[in-house]
Amino acid sequence: MTAESNSTNIKNESERASLKGGKRFEWKRHVVKILVVASILLFPALGIHFRPDRNFDYATAGALETEDGAAKVDFDFLGGFDYEKDNVVPAKVMELDGKDVKVIGYMLPVDFDSGEVRSFMLLNNQMGCCFGVMPRVNEFVYVEMPEGKSAKYMTDIPLRVTGKLRIGEGNLVGGLYTMTGKSVEVFRDY
Repeated sequence: MTAESNSTNIKNESERASLKGGKRFEWKRHVVKILVVASILLFPALGIHFRPDRNFDYATAGALETEDGAAKVDFDFLGGFDYEKDNVVPAKVMELDGKDVKVIGYMLPVDFDSGEVRSFMLLNNQMGCCFGVMPRVNEFVYVEMPEGKSAKYMTDIPLRVTGKLRIGEGNLVGGLYTMTGKSVEVFRDY
């Protein structure tokens, strides 16, 4: 028996198995499933979470770092309290009302046309999209670009958005934070 006829027999056997309804073990598919499940289970254990920690200690939070006159804030700071339960915004967070801030997150376009975005939700991660976890009212920033300006449509890319933050309910998407965007740039400094 030659190597060529041997490989032909193996090929014919696999074709017969698939024709007869026999199942082939697709190891690549199983590896992907295992990785997805492992990431769901292990990310929180490793401190990588998709939601801000509800127990942020604002009492020990010092002065926020600034860059170009804007306070650098993250979603742990903005979403580290249970607003839906208490309807109270911590004083440290309220200090940002009307100030310029820089926030890093992911774009979920709300008002867009031909690759130009006029308003969007800035999310902590991509899991807040239509298939993921709905963010709480203090876990995203609704960004509106000024009249006549727009941002480039960029999803699944970490962005640094700078603008004037307003705190209070009543924006288009029901969030606590609204920002008038000044700049939207790809964030590369991990």
